[in-house]
Amino acid sequence: MKSMYIFYVALLLALVISVLSYGQTPNTRINISKKGLYPEGVAYNPANQLFYTGSVTEATIGTTDENGMYTAIYADSNLVSTYGMKVDTKRNLLWVCAGDANYSKHSSPATREKLAKIIALDLTSHKLVKSIDLSKLYAGPHFTNDLCLDDKGNVYVTDSFSPVIYKIDTKDKATVFLQSDLFKGEDVGLNGIVFHKDGFLLVAMGSTGSVYKITLKNEARIHKVTIDRFFSGADGLLVTKDNSLIIVQNKGTNAVFELTSKDQWLTAKLKSATSAEAYYQQPSTATIADEKVYVLNSKLDELANPAKKPSESFPIQQAVLLPVE
Repeated sequence: MKSMYIFYVALLLALVISVLSYGQTPNTRINISKKGLYPEGVAYNPANQLFYTGSVTEATIGTTDENGMYTAIYADSNLVSTYGMKVDTKRNLLWVCAGDANYSKHSSPATREKLAKIIALDLTSHKLVKSIDLSKLYAGPHFTNDLCLDDKGNVYVTDSFSPVIYKIDTKDKATVFLQSDLFKGEDVGLNGIVFHKDGFLLVAMGSTGSVYKITLKNEARIHKVTIDRFFSGADGLLVTKDNSLIIVQNKGTNAVFELTSKDQWLTAKLKSATSAEAYYQQPSTATIADEKVYVLNSKLDELANPAKKPSESFPIQQAVLLPVE
């Protein structure tokens, strides 16, 4: 009799937990089931509880649910490749970087290192509502890699092949927001970018592993954040609810780090990191789903090997961050 009582109590608890967790994203590793997709950007939409990803190879944008079911929602070969993206909940838009870094089947001499475009899709209809060309704003090669939005709705975009950050204001006027020799780098220069609620940007240099703070009030000023280490191959950035900075690092390191600052990001210290057992595969960007950090395993390094068969799936993986002493 006692064993039956324990059984029913356990069953009731399981039902309660099931109800409480309904509609959340419980999986720690969500496999995007789409062969050869090679996504680089990821964003989570809390309104429909779906992850959005692009494709470096196929110029598509799609959604993935918590079970890994992938659905293409938009395709345009003129985009060539899609990279960083952000959900704009205030305007019900998905902002996406499009460019050509020579990995797409749509790549051509006319677009390679020349295409620099930002698009926005309506999150309800999935229709294209904005397409903004940045390529003529600065003379040089282009690779629009990542973007972020400030609290007023302005969009800031990094160019990994030129030392500039672009700005798209709320009327869709595009300008060069900031140009600096500090942003020059071999291979991939500027990469991840994020807005901090205290009114500044944080941006990562993939080639040097440095992080810069950029003020937005009055005149834009650049300050190199003093950190006791570099993050060569730094890719996506993310600011958490408690104002920690998440850095996704690839280029062989393949890990995720959490930094904190006590002086408005003049300096920063390493707080936590993922372990080697997490086994990230060329992680690129991160997003927050149900207050947890999820990181995309892009596997983009495979594209450098023409003999490699296309991967069947691409995990969106919860970052388990362990304290660093």
